[in-house]
Amino acid sequence: MRYAVISDIHGNLEALEAVLDDIDSRTIDVIICLGDIVGYYPDPEACVELIRRRVAYSVAGNHDFAAVGLMNIEHFTYYALRAIEWTKENLSEKSKEYLKTLPLTIQLDGLFFTHSSPAQPKNFVYIFPNSEKAIVEAFSSLVHKLNFIGHSHWPFILKQDDRSITRCMEDIVTVIPGNYYLINVGSVGQPRNFNPCSSYMIYDTDESTLSSIFVRYDYTVTQQKVIANNLPQFLAERLADGR
Repeated sequence: MRYAVISDIHGNLEALEAVLDDIDSRTIDVIICLGDIVGYYPDPEACVELIRRRVAYSVAGNHDFAAVGLMNIEHFTYYALRAIEWTKENLSEKSKEYLKTLPLTIQLDGLFFTHSSPAQPKNFVYIFPNSEKAIVEAFSSLVHKLNFIGHSHWPFILKQDDRSITRCMEDIVTVIPGNYYLINVGSVGQPRNFNPCSSYMIYDTDESTLSSIFVRYDYTVTQQKVIANNLPQFLAERLADGR
């Protein structure tokens, strides 16, 4: 079985289409989305519709819930707040109803999927490669061996063996039985790892491998749409730098 796990699309249709095209070029059995389908970029409706048609399972992200009034957005940054208010006005009732139905977690075939820290799914806690406290808290909560997250827009794989928690630096990681893994699949629509390419993860159960995949797309089209829709210019600029 081969799983493709995507996350943090954020209404970026060009990025989502490029990633789905890349997935279609490979042998993939199941596509799973880790949330934040909407927010920031100007094609929330089209992205929700694509996810509905192409993705077998999806969890909710904080921007998904924010867009349908299911969470407090007072803590959102200026750019996130501007974009989510725009998104609310540009989503159909059908798409809003879909976002409302998304669960916070999914357990499937011995795998665990959620948007943010598995220790606090409903609080949407960020985990970065250097988030020592959040990492320890997350690993302390794990029940499953392989745990997939998004939210920070930064792809990385952490493993815990009998001695310590370490970061796997390879693009293809062999899963070792007995170890626990926390796998951030990165972001399709707004990378923040200083690489403008979209990222996602493939888990191959037969090969016991986790593969980080990076996909180029024409972000200039998305940038033009941002400006045309009077969304903050910074949202367009950051796509070129992956920040």
